[in-house]
Amino acid sequence: MLQDILSIGQKVDIKQLDRNGEPMEMGRVYVSQLVDFVDQDMVKIVMPLWNTKVVPLHIGESYHLCFYTNKGLHQCSCLVMKHVRENNVILSLVKITSDLKKYQRRQFYRLECIHETKYRIITKEEELLEERVRKNKFSSPEEKAKCEKQLLFYRLQWSLGAITDISGGGAKITSHSRHKQGDKLILCFDFILGNELRKLNLDAEIISAELLPITVETYEYRMKFTNISEKDREDLIKYIFEQERQRRQQMKI
Repeated sequence: MLQDILSIGQKVDIKQLDRNGEPMEMGRVYVSQLVDFVDQDMVKIVMPLWNTKVVPLHIGESYHLCFYTNKGLHQCSCLVMKHVRENNVILSLVKITSDLKKYQRRQFYRLECIHETKYRIITKEEELLEERVRKNKFSSPEEKAKCEKQLLFYRLQWSLGAITDISGGGAKITSHSRHKQGDKLILCFDFILGNELRKLNLDAEIISAELLPITVETYEYRMKFTNISEKDREDLIKYIFEQERQRRQQMKI
């Protein structure tokens, strides 16, 4: 039964599902709360907020839920049945439509933020030059020096952007520079962990690119990390959960 794992008052994260019925990898996370059990497969949750505004969950649509329980993070899918108002609070009645499963290690909590960053695109030319240097394929010292000089030029070509959310598996950034899906890049991310400044240069690949509908030409890029070490990933996850813990404490003040 749901009551064996869930308890009233627990925090709930809500994400939209993609066309395959999976939680959107880079989708926005909305925060809600479990307020009551209706029956063995239906619960009431608070209509989530975003920037102090109510986010309507559409009746008849399915969503992904992640519950913060005493036994860890548990997830499931749900179907929104109807909305009710109780004590001036808008609630959604949702039917649990999948098994309640413990969050797997391969899945990562996403932190929404505004964090200035810099990044650089890795071009095909740079990759070819890196390959030549690694294999030492040069006919003369002069040719090698020219290649290394060109590589140094590429390594100094940083662009500015802003991280708008990040997880142990990827990030979303905005930038005024135009790139395309499939581009490879290095993302520079610095943060404080245990009173120590950490600076990571993370290999990533753009999985979607979108021009945002605002006045200044701004692009939004969703990316996944590639070749990230377990140590870097663990430190990044620790930082994300520490930030989330601090936010929850501030909300209680």
